[in-house]
Amino acid sequence: GQLDTTCHAFVGETVVLPCTTTPPGELALSKSMLYWQIGTKQLVHFFQNGQDSLEGQDEKFHDRTSLFLDQMKHGNFSLKISNVQLGDDAEYSCIYRQTESHQTKKSTIKLNVSGK
Repeated sequence: GQLDTTCHAFVGETVVLPCTTTPPGELALSKSMLYWQIGTKQLVHFFQNGQDSLEGQDEKFHDRTSLFLDQMKHGNFSLKISNVQLGDDAEYSCIYRQTESHQTKKSTIKLNVSGK
């Protein structure tokens, strides 16, 4: 699909992959799902029913990802990745789905990682 934005980071840094929508009013996070993934198989971060749900998370991202939970209801789905590694260089998909309306928003963010 179409690439929405490209981010750059050095190994060891913290990077924020931007993903936002402009909701009319506040989003009902209890009725929302948010996937951050690489390709179709590799799950980077998953949020559902108002909370993080990381059972299926790829273990290389374990304890390195977080969302801006206080800003999500205003449409900020950006993902923070700490201690960036060369292997994090990839195209990331941010997929937001509303459970009831099945409305889906998807954007693609390329992360370019450089060594020091």
